[in-house]
Amino acid sequence: MTPKTHSVNFKNRFRNFLGGAALSLAALAALHMPSAQATEEIDLSIVSGFSPTVAAVKLLQESFMPGVDARLAETGNYKVNWQEAFSGTLAKPGGELEALEVGLADVGVIVTAIHSDKIPLYKIGYVTPFTTTDLVLIHKVLDGLVEKYPAFNETWDRFNQVTLSASGIADNYVLCSAKPIESLSDFEGLKVGGIGPNLRWVQPVGSVGVSGSLGNFYQMVETGVMDAMLVWGESVVSLKFYEVCPYYFNANLGGANTYTINVNQQAWDRLPDEVKNAMQAAAKQYGVDLGNFARELGEVAIETFKSKGGTVTNIDDAERLQWAKTLPNLAQEWAEQMEAQGIPGKAILTDYMNAMREADQPIARQWDQE
Repeated sequence: MTPKTHSVNFKNRFRNFLGGAALSLAALAALHMPSAQATEEIDLSIVSGFSPTVAAVKLLQESFMPGVDARLAETGNYKVNWQEAFSGTLAKPGGELEALEVGLADVGVIVTAIHSDKIPLYKIGYVTPFTTTDLVLIHKVLDGLVEKYPAFNETWDRFNQVTLSASGIADNYVLCSAKPIESLSDFEGLKVGGIGPNLRWVQPVGSVGVSGSLGNFYQMVETGVMDAMLVWGESVVSLKFYEVCPYYFNANLGGANTYTINVNQQAWDRLPDEVKNAMQAAAKQYGVDLGNFARELGEVAIETFKSKGGTVTNIDDAERLQWAKTLPNLAQEWAEQMEAQGIPGKAILTDYMNAMREADQPIARQWDQE
């Protein structure tokens, strides 16, 4: 019996030895294995002079920033700590361009229409009115032009920034007015507020153009500085313009590209490629989401306007065409100005209009062919 007992004890000790050795080897191997890559955190400030009640900022919070975060989370290599500088905390509306240029902020939304004198290449949507109300189409066509023509990216070099994507929120400009507008004859002497480049749409029909922006349109009508504003359905609802402008005249003027998402050049140069790629992809999706948001809210804007006691008038097709024909060929003027700067404006204009024709848009004038 004793030999058998010794044999059992030996086997047990041997198994214990092997088990302990295996654990020791595993622990030793773990010491020499590379540790899991820690997530690198990157601080980025993002600026807009507008508040989140404005769609462009609302979609920064709901599309662009979470879009970047979700793409980076797929690998876990990087995480962005966003520092929001909205509602005029860092720059007033229109001041985003300079804030990015001097490095006060890293990322921001530039209202290109406000700076049409500095970045005239981005006026293309404003020199081709009566063309389309499809903002997603405008966004995709503009981004395609940016990829094809280096001049678009070169535009931003002098402002020390990189552009990620072009987009828009003005899907269909309408006249929201304090006075009734029922036909083109009512435009004579009317003081109409616009963002700048769209004022030339109303001057040929007898209106007086008044420069302004979303930030002060309400007060300008309230104080009598202007009688009407060139805005779009989403803005009428979001900013409650119906409170001072109870008349809504829809002339199907069409939409335009109004924004770009840009990054300060030095901030961009410091970013890893993975973060750059995530930001570019999220910016393009932002353009789609912003366009869809404008369309969805614009579809109910008229009913909302009526529910607030407003009066809605739609222009008839003949008057729309008449209005379009009163305008000088803004697009050809613009193209020639671009050509004088060594930019292929005519080719860019033709590509833009070809894309609109291929998409079967309600074009009132063939701007590139006149």
